[in-house]
Amino acid sequence: MRSPLPDYMTEVLEACADEDDGELAAYIPELAEADPTRLALALATTDGTRYVVGDADVRFTIQSISKPFAYALALVDHGLDAVLDRVGVEPSGEAFNEISLDPTSNRPLNPMINAGAITIHSMLDDERVAAGFAAFAGRELDVDQRVLDSELEAADRNHAIAYMLRNHGIVDADPHAIVEGYTRQCSLLVDV
Repeated sequence: MRSPLPDYMTEVLEACADEDDGELAAYIPELAEADPTRLALALATTDGTRYVVGDADVRFTIQSISKPFAYALALVDHGLDAVLDRVGVEPSGEAFNEISLDPTSNRPLNPMINAGAITIHSMLDDERVAAGFAAFAGRELDVDQRVLDSELEAADRNHAIAYMLRNHGIVDADPHAIVEGYTRQCSLLVDV
């Protein structure tokens, strides 16, 4: 018997296809050129069966979706207590790229804002990120060099965040190297 899931997924995709109230990341020239009409949906069942509809094979840069994956790697490598010493877990209510720290602890409020994500990346090396993300994806992931270069040209705010983190003793490494590694992490190519 044929599963009804692909039909349901197609219905969902079609219902969302006309939504266009989001915006491209215009502050990063290469991302400003992304095709906003691309849309895909994937579902994996507990028995490993996968269903995909739409532009599922089109590769795109992972961007901020990389944050929970890097956080998971840091937790595995360093443990919860060590990670919590450097990054909180409270909602910030702030923009993802806000230049701020918790006023009491001087830690980034959580790992999903750039200050927290940059801190988390500083706890990992680039090889660990590449290997860990490849394991999550089930294949090696390439870097979109054009996006990486474009993002690095527009990374002043992230550099400011990284310098603020070093000033408060949250990170020890060179802020430029941390930001380059974090930006490379965000420039990995994935698909649905």
